Order: sequence, then structure tokens, then C-alpha cells
Amino acid sequence: MEDNLLIRTAVKRSLESTEDFELVGEWDDALGLGKQISLNRPDILLLDLRLRDSNGLDLLPELKKNYPSMKVVVYTMKEDMPTFLAAVKAGADGYILKSDNPLSLGSSLNLALDGKFVTSRQFSQIQKRASGDDKFNPLEKAVLQQLKSGTALSKVLEEASVSKEQLEEVLMSLKVKLEAKSYPDLVRIIKEKTFA
Repeated sequence: MEDNLLIRTAVKRSLESTEDFELVGEWDDALGLGKQISLNRPDILLLDLRLRDSNGLDLLPELKKNYPSMKVVVYTMKEDMPTFLAAVKAGADGYILKSDNPLSLGSSLNLALDGKFVTSRQFSQIQKRASGDDKFNPLEKAVLQQLKSGTALSKVLEEASVSKEQLEEVLMSLKVKLEAKSYPDLVRIIKEKTFA
């Protein structure tokens, strides 16, 4: 879903060159998108955040709720961390910048279809830091330990002495670093893993 015809055409050509994808639709606005998704049942949707008639971030939670098996990868020019974290929180299966090499788009979407969170290089540093003590900052380590021990979020908020917004950012960062799809999935991963 992209409102810019030139970008939409470039994406279409890039994906058609891989032979891994069959384009079942292209939309430039949110009007009728749900109906078209219901009719075509795409496996994956490439979603721009700036649309003519709506905001992709506003559409994302509804898309994930109504079509839970469909992967939704954000495709945007927005390079800021708050927007990235908001997309992750809203349920994005990936976050790719339009400035990335268009030839890598197909392989990124294949990874998303395989259940991997795909992202542009500048955001992948959150995910791909070396394992060990430098993977998590001190606040993240404290939250990890509390969640691993079964502490409720309200208690974590109180004990960590941070604002609700700061805790949400830490949880989003942990979700990305641990490749968790949801808060329950994050808790499951934390309980299964051993952290330094």
C-alpha cells in the first residue's frame, strides 16, 4: 500500500524480478483496502506510513487484528526511532526504509514470511548487537530480571523508577532484540533464556 505511483511501480518491478512473489493488488489509499485483502488474501502487505487518506500506523493494529496470518511490513521514509518503536508496538512484522537498496526488498520480504522481523540496517543494530553483557543496557537488564522472576508490570514500573512511557520503550526494545511478536511471547522468551 503506497500512495506514490513512482515508488509503487519501482516496488512492483523489484518484486516481479524475484519470481518469489505474485502481486495480488496495489492500493494508494485505505478506502477499500480491507475488502481487497478479504478477496485476495495476500500473505504479506507492504505498508507505507504516509497515505493520502490515512496514517499507516493507525491502520496497522486493525490489519493485524483482522488478518492475523498476514505479515505487514512497514515501507517508509521515516527514519526516526519513535516511529520505528510505534510500528513495532502496533504489530509490524518489519520496518524497511525506502532509501534501502530496492534489490534487497524481495529477500527481506521472504524473511518476514518466514517469521523473522526484518528491518533496515540503522534499526537492525537494536537486534543484532553482540550477545553478552553489551546486548542490553542496565535498565533493560533490570527489567529482564524482574520479568524472568515473574514480577508484574505494575511492580516493574514501580521498582525500576521509570515512567510508563520509558517502560514501554524498554519493552519495545526488548521485543525487537529478542525477536518477540507480542508481550506474552516476550515473557515466554525471557523465561526460557538465560541472560548474563
